[in-house]
Amino acid sequence: MENREKEQRYELEIPVSDLNEANGLKPYGYQKLFAQVVDRHLECLELSVEHTMQYGLAWALISLSFEVEQPIRQVGKLFARTWYSQKKGPYFRREMELLTPDGETAVKGVNYSVLLDLEKRSIFRGKETPFFIAPPCEEYLMDASPSLKKFGEIIFEPTEERLVRGSYLDCLGHVNNCRYGEFSYDALSQEEQQAFSRIRRMDFYFHSELRRGDRFVMEKAYREDGGILLRGENRTKGDTAFWTSFSFAQEERR
Repeated sequence: MENREKEQRYELEIPVSDLNEANGLKPYGYQKLFAQVVDRHLECLELSVEHTMQYGLAWALISLSFEVEQPIRQVGKLFARTWYSQKKGPYFRREMELLTPDGETAVKGVNYSVLLDLEKRSIFRGKETPFFIAPPCEEYLMDASPSLKKFGEIIFEPTEERLVRGSYLDCLGHVNNCRYGEFSYDALSQEEQQAFSRIRRMDFYFHSELRRGDRFVMEKAYREDGGILLRGENRTKGDTAFWTSFSFAQEERR
């Protein structure tokens, strides 16, 4: 059966609350847009969480990447399309494109997700899913990976310790992925936050669940190329919960 997902378009609104003082869309604003599009799309395909949970499974995000061609700097309408593009092992890859009202590409996005066995809290590795998924449309928008690429020696410095509160949790009982964008944004300086008006790339890698009552420390480091790398270290479990990477265009000289 031909995959016709790319033909569907979704209209989106940018809320003013997701813009910062420099009129840059905060990182979790981009995450929320991707999530909104995918949720609406999976509902149309009968692959939403409500559907998969009937089989004891739920989609769990492993990584999320964005290439920003036109940083979002104001409220208004955007249009989006998305499609399932690849399956390797347990990883499902999905593309998303945000378009301006004129039809120009503003943002390209890719996520990798797995099906989580809700009873075992482990990745579902069956060759066949208990529900129908159309074959992938093998068109790729950007370079992306489900895991963080290796980097050279880098020194992380702690910025703050946080406690997982009940408001951070979603229906799966763990911290929702958009919250990681909030945590990462809060770990930046005011000057770094304002640089989101010229953001060029963002990558989020979700390694281990954060759950109610966990204490975690946000740590920050600077890459040689000028980018910023952050991680959330779960002190309760003794592991790394997530990584975030931000890259920015050079500031224009006046």
